[in-house]
Amino acid sequence: MKPTIHKPMVRPTLAQAEALIGGSVTLVFEQGDMQVLADEEGLMKSLKLNNEATELCGVPITGNAIILTGDAKWI
Repeated sequence: MKPTIHKPMVRPTLAQAEALIGGSVTLVFEQGDMQVLADEEGLMKSLKLNNEATELCGVPITGNAIILTGDAKWI
């Protein structure tokens, strides 16, 4: 199954990010002009490894992830 990709053009609110993630959101990775948000309880919930996000970040990320760049980044 191909991953669903959502490219926000504006910074998502916490509520929007939680709806996309499906849980409590935390910033799990930041480098240069990229931030990655994921479920802060992903490991405790035994969520499946997100291969695409893990490969992109170089650290294990479970469950849904949101990649933010440019003006969409959280401060």
